[in-house]
Amino acid sequence: MEISNGKIKAVFFDLGKVILSFSHDDIVGRLLSCADPDSRRPDELHRYLFDMEDGLCNLYDAGLISSEDFYKEIDSRFNTGVDYNGFVPLWNGIFEGIPGVPEIIREVRRKRPVYLLSNINELHWEHIRGRYQVLSELDGLVLSCEVKARKPEPAIYRVAMETAGVGPGESIFVDDLQINIDAARSHGIKGIAFTGLDRLRADLTALGLAG
Repeated sequence: MEISNGKIKAVFFDLGKVILSFSHDDIVGRLLSCADPDSRRPDELHRYLFDMEDGLCNLYDAGLISSEDFYKEIDSRFNTGVDYNGFVPLWNGIFEGIPGVPEIIREVRRKRPVYLLSNINELHWEHIRGRYQVLSELDGLVLSCEVKARKPEPAIYRVAMETAGVGPGESIFVDDLQINIDAARSHGIKGIAFTGLDRLRADLTALGLAG
């Protein structure tokens, strides 16, 4: 990894599948759990929500549609069998902490400021923000639903650098998706691909940012 820690002033961490685990298949299954069995269309719902180009979550994660309207769009097409108040816990109850990552974040934060840089929607953020202690310990948050832009769009990386007060070559971003890392690099943010706890610790320790 061709990264020097000499100029690194901030470290950004992704949330999903880096700090917290979740599954899109789990979300789909939960949302259809109360639907009429004869009308369940899980593959279609998966595409409708999560297609990289046209998925409804692209709008929702970017804060371009309200939580209530997001629910109404899904229910009108897939007849979930629940009202909005029933939809919210089904939508939210998918996260689990990834063991060991909070400890690594705390190690890094003793050396450099640490920020969250995440594609996340309003309901998910409201659900998790008070449930995972490490999120309250970070130096700043860059959330797609608040800045109205999603990774890998250029705007969210510009906001991240402004939030951390860093220039090109002065920050590192940990993410599980290569497309997001490549986009960050195009803005001068160095990238670390999250492939597991041991590799992350080794990468950060090699830079003098953990351990």
